Amino acid sequence: MSGSESWNMHKHVREVPTDAFGDISFGSLGQKTGKFARVSADTSSEVLYHLLTEQWKLSPPNLLISVTGGAKNFYLKANLKNMFHRGLIKVAQTTGAWIITGGTHTGVMKHVGQAVRDYALSSSMQGNIVAIGVATWGIIHNMDVLVDPEVG
Repeated sequence: MSGSESWNMHKHVREVPTDAFGDISFGSLGQKTGKFARVSADTSSEVLYHLLTEQWKLSPPNLLISVTGGAKNFYLKANLKNMFHRGLIKVAQTTGAWIITGGTHTGVMKHVGQAVRDYALSSSMQGNIVAIGVATWGIIHNMDVLVDPEVG
C-alpha cells in the first residue's frame, strides 16, 4: 500500500479459513476453560449464532446484555463495585442472558470480567453465566499461541 493510497477492507484484507479457534484455559479460574474463534468482521449474525448454539452448545439467550464503555481504567468504590457485580450476575442468572463486552481487561469490561470470575469461583454457583468478549484480533495478547499451524 503506497503512502497516498487509503486503506480499504475489500482491497487490503484477504479472507482465508480460520487458523485460530478452540478451547482456552483461564489460569485464574483453575480448570475453567472457554472457547474462542477468530472470525471475519463481516461474518453474519446467523453464522455466529449457529456457532454459539449448535457447535458450542450454549443455550439460546432470553436476553442479551451488552456492556459498553471506554477502555480507560477507573476506580469503583467497593460498595458500588459489589452492587454492580451482584446486579449483573443476578440479571444474567434470572433471565438466562448472555453478557457481551469488548473482551478486554480494561475499563468497564474489566469489571464485567471480574464479576463473572468471582461468580465462577464462588462455591454457591447455580448454573453457568455466559460471557462473550468480542475483541479485535490485533489487541489480543499472545495471539500467536492461539493460531494452529496445522490448519489452513
